[in-house]
Amino acid sequence: MPDLLTITMTPAEIAQFREQGYAGPYAAMPAADMATLRERIDREVMGREGLPGCGDHQSRHLDSRLVYDLCANPQIVERMAAIYGPDLVLWRSNFFKKLPGDQEVPWHQDLNYWPLEPLVNITAWLAIDPATSENACVQFIPGSHKKALPHVQAPPEMAFGEMADPACADTSKAIDMVLEPGQFVLFNEKTLHRSAPNTSTMRRLGLAIRVTVPIVKVDHDQLFADHRCILLRGEDRLRLNRMADPPTA
Repeated sequence: MPDLLTITMTPAEIAQFREQGYAGPYAAMPAADMATLRERIDREVMGREGLPGCGDHQSRHLDSRLVYDLCANPQIVERMAAIYGPDLVLWRSNFFKKLPGDQEVPWHQDLNYWPLEPLVNITAWLAIDPATSENACVQFIPGSHKKALPHVQAPPEMAFGEMADPACADTSKAIDMVLEPGQFVLFNEKTLHRSAPNTSTMRRLGLAIRVTVPIVKVDHDQLFADHRCILLRGEDRLRLNRMADPPTA
């Protein structure tokens, strides 16, 4: 177990997050460790239904200790705490699996889709497989988080039904966030991002870990009937949300 006092963000890294809307990449674990966990994720989680409403990919931290432990990795959580404070609530997680030939996820800001009030979130995108330019790693627009953009209906060939209005989104400064297995990047709810079609022969699997703070109210019923949050760090003094304990092994 790492010494939590040694896991933090430097002032320069925090400044980058504030100015660019993202920070990283950082290592949650060595690639060899993730290779072992990848086999377990494929065997124990992917393709197996979770709680009603979860499917095999959404909020599996509620019923899989393996997924919860990935979300609670200290390398991730302590860096989030350096930016958002000591009290953190895990409200959602999503596996994003992009197979060879899978379609584009269009440019979007996550706040457009989420039932949070106020809209405050930090996401860690954790690479399970290698995430390369060829197999459609996430792309970011630095500084795009400084205003909310209107979203419009996306073309039918896109993976999402809505996308940021192209007339309002300057994508000329897009960067590829290439990640090795076990690495992650942090970004906030307004950072404009997308992933291109997967033109490679390699799968790209990642876990998006969604974390907020206790002042935020989650509309659980917009997600699914049995949805709960889990206190990831610190205290929940306001008790605004339905909470659960971490799953057992």
